[in-house]
This record gives sequence, C-alpha cells and structure tokens, in this order.
Amino acid sequence: MRRAAAALAAVALVLAAGLGPAAPAAAAPKAGPGQWYLHEYGIDAMWKTTRGAGVTVAVIDSGISADHEDLKGTVVGAKDFSGARKDGRTPVGPASAIGHATGVAGVIAGRGVGEGPTGVAPEATLLSASMWLGGSPPSGADSSREQAAKAVRWAVDSGAGVINMSLGWDDPAWPEAWDSAFEYAFSKDVVVVACVGNRSEGAKRVWSPATVPGVVGVGGLTKSGRVASGSTAPGSAVSLMGPAQQIPVPYYKGGYAEASGCSFASPIVSGAAALLRAAHPDWSADEVVGRLEGTARAVKGHSGRTKGEQRDATVGYGRIDPPAALAAKAPAQPPNARRELADWVSMHRRAEPDGGAKGGASASASASQGASAAPAQAAAAPRTVAGPAVLIVCMLVAGGLVAYGIAAGVRARRLRRH
Repeated sequence: MRRAAAALAAVALVLAAGLGPAAPAAAAPKAGPGQWYLHEYGIDAMWKTTRGAGVTVAVIDSGISADHEDLKGTVVGAKDFSGARKDGRTPVGPASAIGHATGVAGVIAGRGVGEGPTGVAPEATLLSASMWLGGSPPSGADSSREQAAKAVRWAVDSGAGVINMSLGWDDPAWPEAWDSAFEYAFSKDVVVVACVGNRSEGAKRVWSPATVPGVVGVGGLTKSGRVASGSTAPGSAVSLMGPAQQIPVPYYKGGYAEASGCSFASPIVSGAAALLRAAHPDWSADEVVGRLEGTARAVKGHSGRTKGEQRDATVGYGRIDPPAALAAKAPAQPPNARRELADWVSMHRRAEPDGGAKGGASASASASQGASAAPAQAAAAPRTVAGPAVLIVCMLVAGGLVAYGIAAGVRARRLRRH
C-alpha cells in the first residue's frame, strides 16, 4: 500500500504543478456495492483526474446487453460476427456463455446506476462485437477464430482505443489471419488486452490470443493479493495481474451478480488503459502499456519483473498499479507491439510451408467464461447458482474438433449502493 500511496501523492504533485490534465468538473462517481478493488487498486482516487471520457473500448465477446440499466448509453457501435444474424447489442450463444460480455462491459464502463457496479472507466464508451462462445454455433457460421479476426478489424475501424478479449483458445498458436488482424490493430495505435486462461477450466498454459506478441495477457489475483490459482494459466505471455475474485457484474437479463476469473481481471486492465488514454491522449498505445508494465507491483510470493524484458512465468511484470502508471514518466524503452509481432512472424511463419499456424480453425479452442453471471436474487442470504464447475463440450466445427471450457457458478446476491 505504501507504493500506491506514493503514486497517488505523485499524481497530486503533478496536478498541483499544472503539468497534468485538468480534473473533471463533475463530482466523482462512487464505487458500487462489493467493488472492493476500486479502492484497493487506487482506481477511485484516479476519478478526480480521469474517468475515461473520449476513449472507446471494444468488447469482443458474446454481445453486450445494451439496454441493461447499468449500461444504457455506453454502447456506441455494435456488430454481430457469430452468424446468428443479430445486431451486436443482443447477447448470443449457449446459456453458459451468453451473459459473459454484459458482465465484462459492466466492469469496464458500468454507470453505477441503482445497485449496479461503477466501471473502472465510467465515462468511456463501448463497442460490442458479438461472437459465438460455446457449442452448437449457427449453421454456416465462420470458425470462432475467423470471427475473432474480423471483430478485431471492425473494432479498429470503429474507433476503439482499447480492445478487450476475455476469451481464449487452449492452443497457444493461432491462424495466419490473426497476424494481419493484430498487426492492423497495433498499426492503428490500439491497446489489446486478453485474459490468459483459467486453470479451473483446464488451462495448463496461456491461451491465445494472450500469446500473440504485443497483446497484454492478464492473470488473476485474490482479494488478498495472491495468485488466484484457478484464474491464472502460467507462461511467458503473462504480462500483468489484476483482481479476479468477487467482482460485481451486471447480468444480461437484468440484475447483478458476482463473478470470478481472469475474464474479469482483463477488463479491469482495459479500463485502466482507458483511464490513461483519456488523461493523456498524446500517449501512444505502446507508452500506455509500457507504463502499466513498468509500474507493476510485486505479487506476494513472486518477484515479478526482473531484468530487461524477463517476466515471472506466473505473474508477468506483476500486479497493476494504475495511479503509479498515471504518474509515471515515459518509459525509456517502451514496448513496440507492432515490431514484436512482425519479428515473431518473420521467425516462425517461414517454417510453415502450408501458410498457416497449427491451431487454426481445427485446433482446440476454449472460450473463457471465467464465471457465468446469474441475476441477483431477492433472497437475503447469498447462494450459489446451480451449475457445473467446468463444462467441456466437444463438437465438430468447420471440419475440426473444438473444445469449449465454460466455468459456471456465481454467487448471486442482493446489492445495495451506500
């Protein structure tokens, strides 16, 4: 906590000297019920300076329920890539995954209406790209990875400054179409954030797209600040860690719930990136990422960043410290996402005469549910929503075997704003 306090003091000094952005005129929003991480990570204090206004975050997921009371007015663009012929503002997919995007969206930009959570960047706007996460996709639908590539390009063209992908495929490799899709995002100065995968869903190593060079891979921490073993897959592609336990989220049919998993740590990092981009529009995507990584704090039991570009194989550079990132000077050697990806392509694609990486549409894939949201109940005491801990559904899609892992079980409760 000393480092967080020092970072907040540094922010105050910068503002007092007139060197930083002017504080928003309106009264700062308040954390919603159960949003412990907003204060613990110094995010609520940042709202005196920045709330994400002017920044658009794309949520590539199951489709945001744009008419939810906590999200009304947040979705400024939407498109469906699932083959379900919806509008992007209508959640799609099987019951185990259909509410996922709405929960993620609330973590990023919830407006704090009624009992609802206040997003990390409560004045940011959202783009909703709906994909089919789970079994039995619509007839004639593109493979899930093709949907993702198209969604990334659409998000960039639609003005996203940050893209959040709380989903993943359990093969760390990816199809060649992703090379150009993510390169396009990096060339247009977009921050791309993805979860690394949940051990509770069988992830033994980081999922793609977190493995794509330049993508910020996010793992999960408990309320005590330790690694949430069920919410983090190990690997060199882990970049940052964020809170992943007891995260209040809106439910797509109305009401609220608590969710856990790196699916919900990822949008906290995306929201933090939006806060930085709103406060300093002149900072490039690489500079934003460099500040988040360079100011990350050590995680209990792990060293985090060591020397140069080396990372801890479990926590990457460590736990995010958004206030410190806001106050940080420009990194001497910021990352270069576009070059990192280009170097990887140059080195690895030459060995693939068939023109595609292993693990394309025919590879195993896992859509990270993290925790499926369920509506808040009227019962006075919390209860666990019925559902299997892990549901594995294998089916043939586009001629290949696809395995989707969906974690279920959310603590639903009555929430009150104080």
